[in-house]
Amino acid sequence: MIRLIASDLDATIIDSRNQCDPSVSQAIERLRNMGVKFAVCSGRPIDSVTGLLKDWGLEGITDYIVGSNGGEVLEVASGKRTRAYPLSVETLLEIIDLYEPLGLIPTLYDGTTLYTEKITPHTRVIEQRIGVHLVQAEIRKVLKEPQVKLMFMMEPENMEKAEAFAKAHPDPRYVMFKTADDLFEVSHPLLDKSVGLRIISAMMQINPTEMMAFGDTTNDIGMLEYVRYGICVDNGTDDAKAAALAIAPSVNEQGFATYLNDHLVTPVFK
Repeated sequence: MIRLIASDLDATIIDSRNQCDPSVSQAIERLRNMGVKFAVCSGRPIDSVTGLLKDWGLEGITDYIVGSNGGEVLEVASGKRTRAYPLSVETLLEIIDLYEPLGLIPTLYDGTTLYTEKITPHTRVIEQRIGVHLVQAEIRKVLKEPQVKLMFMMEPENMEKAEAFAKAHPDPRYVMFKTADDLFEVSHPLLDKSVGLRIISAMMQINPTEMMAFGDTTNDIGMLEYVRYGICVDNGTDDAKAAALAIAPSVNEQGFATYLNDHLVTPVFK
């Protein structure tokens, strides 16, 4: 029996207009009436996600929030928070020194504010898309304590260069990965969204065979492989599709809700 449905946000249930189709909340409500819990799993910090749940129609029906790519978990009903695998200040400063010459813009994200080394027209686009306030600051001075992740903002045409540089400069202390065409992130090598789901499994006292997860891109692979039923939407990347058990229609075709509604009466849910 499935006891938890987990889903990535952007490009999985949140479309390019930053909207969540009403069919998503309807499917979740139907599942919760069957005793199934719902978790959102995002690269965004928890505090950023909580501020947007109402706009997306997910407030009151989200039981858990996995933020920062698995680095933090909120149990909504109790308010209990758990954190995992932060990177040291020293390591983060080294990363900034290494990547900043590429023209990438180091950014710290505390859930309500984006602290960025430089403001450009495109960083304003990212600010609007993410829905948090952008503040120009000297990141090396703002960075005072270990962080679950660090972001680099960039023009989309620079992403290929950033990925190639990361591949040529591996470091066992951290991993670099693309989370959007203009966002490159760094986190602990043991951290991915499956870490957040492991924390939830302990809270709920369930195992991965009782979980289903939806995602669309590279930073979702860990959770798609961890659960028994990992589903990638059709607009997803090839590596995420390869890691998935099945492919749902795209986010623009309400793939999350369509897949769940098509399978609610099958043995998957029994």
